[in-house]
Amino acid sequence: MKTFAWHVLILGGFYFIISLLSFFPQGAGADVASITISSIFFIMFVVLCFKKKYDFISRFQNKFAKTSNYLAALGFCEYFSIIFMLIPGMIYGYKAANAQYNGAEIPPAPMAYLTYVYYLYIVFLCLSVIWATYKSFRKK
Repeated sequence: MKTFAWHVLILGGFYFIISLLSFFPQGAGADVASITISSIFFIMFVVLCFKKKYDFISRFQNKFAKTSNYLAALGFCEYFSIIFMLIPGMIYGYKAANAQYNGAEIPPAPMAYLTYVYYLYIVFLCLSVIWATYKSFRKK
C-alpha cells in the first residue's frame, strides 16, 4: 500500500483512539473538546491530502510497526463510520431540523439502514483487528 494511504489510515486510527477517549466525559467542556478534536482531525486530513506525507507518522510507523498496523485498521473503521454513519446522520438531521422549522412532518429515521450499517461496522471492526494481528504477528 502506498505511503499516502497508510498515513491516511494511521491518522484515522489516531482520531479513533482520541475521540473514543474524549467520548466519556459529559458536559459543555467535553463538547468543546470533541469539536476541537474533530476540527483538528479535519484540518490535518486536508493538509495530508496536499502534503501526501507527515514526518511524525513516518517516524511512528518505522518505530512502532505493529502498533501502526492496528491504528491503520482502526482508521479504516473510523472512515467507514464517517462515510456511512456521520454524513448520512448530518443530512438526516438537517432535513429533520428544516422540517421542524417549517412546521412540516419530521421524516422518520431510517432504522433499517442504521441497523445494517451498525452490524457491518462491527464486522469490519472485528475483521480489521484480525487483519492487523495477522499482519503484525503471523505474516513474515
